Parts: sequence; C-alpha cells; structure tokens
Amino acid sequence: MSSTAPLRGAEETVTVSPSKVETVSTCPLRWSLEAAGGTAPDATHQSLGTLVHSIAETHPSGSLAELRAVLDRRWAELALPDGWPARQLRRRAERMVEKLAAYVAQAGEPLLVEPSFDVTVGRARLRGTIDRSRRRGRATVRVVDLKTGRRTATKAEGAEHPQLGAYQLAVEAGALDVPEGTRSAGAQLVYVGSTHVGPAVVAQPALSRSPTGRAGRATS
Repeated sequence: MSSTAPLRGAEETVTVSPSKVETVSTCPLRWSLEAAGGTAPDATHQSLGTLVHSIAETHPSGSLAELRAVLDRRWAELALPDGWPARQLRRRAERMVEKLAAYVAQAGEPLLVEPSFDVTVGRARLRGTIDRSRRRGRATVRVVDLKTGRRTATKAEGAEHPQLGAYQLAVEAGALDVPEGTRSAGAQLVYVGSTHVGPAVVAQPALSRSPTGRAGRATS
C-alpha cells in the first residue's frame, strides 16, 4: 500500500547513524530504504571488514605479531569454503592487519576505543560509536575512523566528510567520556584496506567554533 504522506512528522526527531549522514544529505530516499532494510550488501567483504574492526577493538595497541595471531585464531568465523577466493580474501586480511599494526605503532595508545555517543542536533539524533580517539594536548582529542574498503577519500572529501563531522559534533557536545571542556582537534580516516603500501590517512580539520562553544547537545 502506497502513500504520499511524509515518513515522519515535521517536528519528529530522526535517529541517524553517523555512517549514514552522507546518504541522508545526498539521497534521502536511499537512506529511507536502507533504514527499512532494503539493501543487499556484499556479505563476504562486509564480514571481513567487521572482523578486522573487531580485532582492532579488542587489541587497540596490538603488535603485528599479536594481530596476525588473532586473525589466525578468528579466521574460521567467516565460515568461507576452501578455494581460491578464500585464499585471496585471507591475503587481503593479512595486508589489512599489517597496515593496522603500522598505524598503531605510529599513533600510540588511544584514549578511548569504541566509545558510544548519543547527541541531538536540531531534529537529528546522532547515535553511534567511534572507532577510537587520541589525546591531542591537555584539552583536545582527535577522533579516528578505521576504514577497510579499497577506495580512499581525497583530501577535499576528507575535509567535508559527513561521518567525521558527526563524530566531531559528538566531542563538541560533550557526549564522550572525557573531561568537561574537551574540544575536538579534528578527525582522521585511516584506511587499512586500500591499495596503498601502508595505512592511508585522510584528515579533517577541527570544526569551526560556534558562538556558544558547543555544537548540539548530549542525550543522557
């Protein structure tokens, strides 16, 4: 049964995942369909990305040897049939953990790993988790989003990246478990699945300061 009525009321708060902010702004219809379950993702590559993210979460400061060992222990979770495609995917996974280890060695101990947040900006309620955040000075943090896809954002795309912007809003709104008054020092996309030799890092500068000093409000 079809209808021309709006999907939501004019004053209704809309909950959005930060990873979908770009889709909301560029194609609201696609976002509505995906939010209703109307997608058919590449399950195998999505599962690989989920596995690598999980390894990064449980071993945020892991060495290359440690990350390789964890990958070896958990590889069976993907339940892949034997054959050439599985071997290719395994080599890809090994390259990912190599790049992840290189990034960890350079970046050092993260301040927070997978912190969740819930913040309202206008009618939008942003709820999600941030892969990790790093302390930058005494009162600022930089949020980091790990990416396992092949394509790397350009410098210009990174500067305007909606997902990173949403994470920075969460910091500015005081939605993370950090000392009061902590500000965002910018954000980074860290690509471990691209064709670059090492981890590719695309930065976003800190958000412009609002007159009130805060952007949005945290939801308890």
